[in-house]
Amino acid sequence: MKVQTNMKRSAGYLLIIGMLVLLPGCRFIDWMKEKFGGDSQAPTNSMTVAEVVAPATDGSAVLVTIGGKPLITQNMLDAEKQKLMASNPQLQAMIAMMDEKQLNRNLVDGMASREIIRKYVTDKKIDASDKYKQDFEMVLNQVKDALNTRYFMDAFSVDVADSEIKKFYEENKDAIPNLLVSRGGVEAIAASFADQKAANDFMVKARAAKNDIARAAKDAGIVDKVQDFKLVNEQSLGIDPELRDKIVAIKSVPSLSAFKVGNEFWVVAATKKELPKYRELDQVKEELKQMIEKEKTMKKFEEEVARLKGEYGIEINEEFFASPVDAAKAVQASTEQVPQKESTKSVRTAEAAPQKPKAKIA
Repeated sequence: MKVQTNMKRSAGYLLIIGMLVLLPGCRFIDWMKEKFGGDSQAPTNSMTVAEVVAPATDGSAVLVTIGGKPLITQNMLDAEKQKLMASNPQLQAMIAMMDEKQLNRNLVDGMASREIIRKYVTDKKIDASDKYKQDFEMVLNQVKDALNTRYFMDAFSVDVADSEIKKFYEENKDAIPNLLVSRGGVEAIAASFADQKAANDFMVKARAAKNDIARAAKDAGIVDKVQDFKLVNEQSLGIDPELRDKIVAIKSVPSLSAFKVGNEFWVVAATKKELPKYRELDQVKEELKQMIEKEKTMKKFEEEVARLKGEYGIEINEEFFASPVDAAKAVQASTEQVPQKESTKSVRTAEAAPQKPKAKIA
């Protein structure tokens, strides 16, 4: 158990280190601000890593040095920890299980790894290559598009009434696994037979045993023909679907029924029936509200994009995207319509034209 706990903690440390390496630093954010603000000047790499990440005015304890100069300080560690927690709230529970000093040590490892990679890329002038610049531009555009979409959607204000939540709950409580506690069903035990007479004979014995199929089967020496299906509902596995549906459809319990399924005859004892059980609405109200808000926001998003398409005069060449079959049908339809019009026109013209006198035969 202790080994498993240590493995989980080690995995947590590796996760944190990886996330720290990927977290954007101040230089990256500053460059983005310049880029998005219209400044066409690319950032320079003239400053050393230490000068950028550990300013002389920090004043806190130095935790890591590079070439004898401060690289990471206590203040930087605290700020990084807060940034990590704010950007990844799901890590809070994992971090709470860790020893604080070990956590700080691993955070510093992650921060140091990040600065080592930055320095390496700068020193080797990797960031000066065309490929790096292209990838950098692509990533920036992706970040900008993500921010644009987020702020575009933030402009939509959606309200969710309690009546909407209740309606959504009633309509979807069977479909959303998080709402369903138990599907309920019919508790059933059954015996199978190859012919109807044997099934009928056994049914008489089962009735005499007060619907106790297990006891009747034991007395008849056919225990191997009995199956206890437990609670049968629409989602039950390991049972013939047709037999399952017949059992689910049983209305009264306790009861004894006979069914023919395929080439088999079944005697089924239904002992009790349970209704589905759901989480109370009050327990899931906030979750459902968020789901409805997302759904309504996406609907508004689509409507607003459609409206702006018209406002901005966006036109899509649908013919370009048509499949060859659809394109051929469209061409055929257009060519069939044209001759028909011409033919009609010719008839009308002929009707309107004066008749020429027939030639006399001498």
